[in-house]
Amino acid sequence: MEKDAEDGAPSEGAEAPPSTEEAAPPRSEEEEAPRPPTVEAPAEDGFSPSAEDAVSSVVDYRDLIPSEEGIVLPDDHEADLNRVRQRLAPRPVQSVISEVLSLPSSRRSSRYRRSMSGLPNLQETLKERQARFREARESRRLKIDPSYKYIFEILAENLGLDIVTVEELILDCPSLEAFTNFFAKDGCKTLKFLYQEGDVPGIECGRTIPGATKGAKMMKLYIDNAAPDKLKGLCIFFVRCRNDVAINVKTIQEEALFTVLDASKGLLNGIRDMLANIFLPAVLATNNWGALNQSKQGESEKRIFTETINRYLSFLDGARISIEGTVKLKTIDNVNFSKLHTFEEVTAAASNSETVHQLEEVLMVWYKQIEQVLIESEQMRKEAGDSGPLTELEHWKRMSAKFNYIIEQIKGPSCKAVINVLNVAHSKLLKNWRDLDARITDTANESKDNVRYLYTLEKVCQPLYNHDL
Repeated sequence: MEKDAEDGAPSEGAEAPPSTEEAAPPRSEEEEAPRPPTVEAPAEDGFSPSAEDAVSSVVDYRDLIPSEEGIVLPDDHEADLNRVRQRLAPRPVQSVISEVLSLPSSRRSSRYRRSMSGLPNLQETLKERQARFREARESRRLKIDPSYKYIFEILAENLGLDIVTVEELILDCPSLEAFTNFFAKDGCKTLKFLYQEGDVPGIECGRTIPGATKGAKMMKLYIDNAAPDKLKGLCIFFVRCRNDVAINVKTIQEEALFTVLDASKGLLNGIRDMLANIFLPAVLATNNWGALNQSKQGESEKRIFTETINRYLSFLDGARISIEGTVKLKTIDNVNFSKLHTFEEVTAAASNSETVHQLEEVLMVWYKQIEQVLIESEQMRKEAGDSGPLTELEHWKRMSAKFNYIIEQIKGPSCKAVINVLNVAHSKLLKNWRDLDARITDTANESKDNVRYLYTLEKVCQPLYNHDL
């Protein structure tokens, strides 16, 4: 040991390194807790690393020794696999925290800065998206030429808006490709606009709508395929009779025709009014029928054509009346039918006398409604003097629609739930209900058979209506 100490002693003339006690700053009580060293140093050396160095290199104390010192560890401190060292008590948590807090702030918070550095990027990305959408909107605006303006003027006049508002509503759409296809040679022959209520557009429209909140509604102008499936507003559509040449500002007034379909009161009403008030008067006022004017059968063909339009109008009236004349079974609010689906739920309800009585009252309400429809259908109806097979056909079509709609409701989940509970409870009302169900089914089948039979007579009777004898 003395030899080792002499070998490790500093040479003459060299300045002795300061002792550890003098060089190291005073340590707190928290830092004086023993820590398990990786390599045991000689006790007589009195070497004690500072807290700062310990944190920067906890792996090996030998890294703390300057290379020029040339200190060599004693031989008896070489690794011995059979040696069992005494386990030292772990440092208190408070000392670990104090050391972490004593680190420079840049080192301690660098990881948190890295984890939070993405937040400004997200905000910048949103701003970039908004800028990109605004730029796309301005790009669409640059495409507007006098041909677009002509379309805008017609839309503004028929929608009761000013041209500036129409233009802004059009620019809310993500693309103006429909205009390009309509104006181009060999392009699309139709251009449709739908003006009705919809959701407020988001940032993709490229503008901020004043006063608009999330989930709010506003009147929007849809173009072609961007329109919703259900039409319940104003539809303005343009038609090209020929598309072998491109449309420009000089020819658009001659090449493009337009009309308005008002579906605000229902689609059937809108189509019927458009045909009856626009197309049929135009057909009747037409004198130039082309080749039909030179044909012997021309007058007959024109008469058949106009009669076909009238028959279609009658069909639309019948469909509207059928829809309006459908009987909807009364909605019951005080019964939760969704809890009467499983066998256990039905059995529990059937064992409750109060529930059974309540469901019997519901069944009687529906019974009286259906019985009233059957009574009205069996009454003699007064017909006009000029009615014929086609009038009879329309009547039975309406009756068939009415009865079939009732049967659909009887087969629905609410009615079936009531029947199942009363069936388990052995209610006496079920006998009358089954008789009524059989009557309504027979009447519906009779109406369907009459419609099928009258359809076969329609082709034979049609020449009589057209005076084509």
